[in-house]
Amino acid sequence: MSREVASDVVVVGAGVSGLLTSLKLAQVGLRVTLVERSSTIAPAASSRNEGWLHAGTYHASAIADPHEAVQVARKCLYGYHQIRNLAPESLEWSNGLAIALVAEPVRSQQAEGRWEEAQVRFRRVRPRDVEPALPNVDLSRAVCAYLVQDVGIDIRLLYRRLLTEALRSGVSIELDSEFHFVSDTVGECVRRHDGAVSRLRYRRAVLAAGHEINRLSTQLGCPVPLRLWKSHILYGPQLVDRPVFWLDPLEVAIVNHTPSVSVVGMTTDAIEVEKADVEVEPSRIALVQEAMRRTIVGEHGDRFTAYACIKVDMRSGRVPLSVNSEIRRLSSAVYCVSPGKLTEAPFVADRVVHQICDELLDGRIPARPWDQAR
Repeated sequence: MSREVASDVVVVGAGVSGLLTSLKLAQVGLRVTLVERSSTIAPAASSRNEGWLHAGTYHASAIADPHEAVQVARKCLYGYHQIRNLAPESLEWSNGLAIALVAEPVRSQQAEGRWEEAQVRFRRVRPRDVEPALPNVDLSRAVCAYLVQDVGIDIRLLYRRLLTEALRSGVSIELDSEFHFVSDTVGECVRRHDGAVSRLRYRRAVLAAGHEINRLSTQLGCPVPLRLWKSHILYGPQLVDRPVFWLDPLEVAIVNHTPSVSVVGMTTDAIEVEKADVEVEPSRIALVQEAMRRTIVGEHGDRFTAYACIKVDMRSGRVPLSVNSEIRRLSSAVYCVSPGKLTEAPFVADRVVHQICDELLDGRIPARPWDQAR
């Protein structure tokens, strides 16, 4: 016999976007049920990234379209400040500010213009000025360097804080449960280990389930043109004292994590794939290792372990991976969201909360004059 659960909002997917959205909806007084297919919180892309808290620096430079680049940088800044204030204990300690390097002069000029427009903080310095901070980094290709605000983040502590605050705010969490639509305001939550069924009735639903959005949106009859992308990352003994990354494509980004671990990724390395698997592809790892050798003096590749991460975007056609967050309405009651980057998740959550609360106003808060005209 199934049990019935009534909520104002059901959120599907307990990654960073789903956690933040659930927490914020509960904090404004809505009854929220959060459903996660895995038996753990944030099991997929939210926990398999490099662990950067972006300050808009890299993406303002890397994205080809200048308007979108500045937009993503602003969203990252929005989330950067929220996450720092929400979970300061999750920030990784560093010997100083992160260092961004540039090999192409034209990229430096472009980056500075976009940073100023997006209000990204930076300080330009000469490459030789950062040599003492990066003793084992080959700076011979760098035409300039920048001190920037990007920082490593311990995502375990961030998610622990989000989970604790969500439970404290009254969010009901259904783990190890698969969600199915019955209609756009009724769903079934099937517990995977024993098949127990809960019938969920709600006023709004938010799909924040990464690649699972494909199944859910198709089930609802409103398929989203979801694309899957795979990136490859290395981790091993600490390489540098401070986070460092190149703004140039196909170069490394290195961030440190406790205890004494460096995580190495490569800029703009994502490849489109058909399946959401995390199998490592040796040819892609070879590219990351080659980029690491171009930057780090000495042989380190054999001491590093590789893993892969699946990312999604809601674009179609032969265009690069979009890291711009998106919110789409699939029906009168259902939204789906893609956070783009972890650091954009607070922006996405706040926009969803704003929209849902605007629709679910109750009589305790008086309408504004313009609300009455709608």
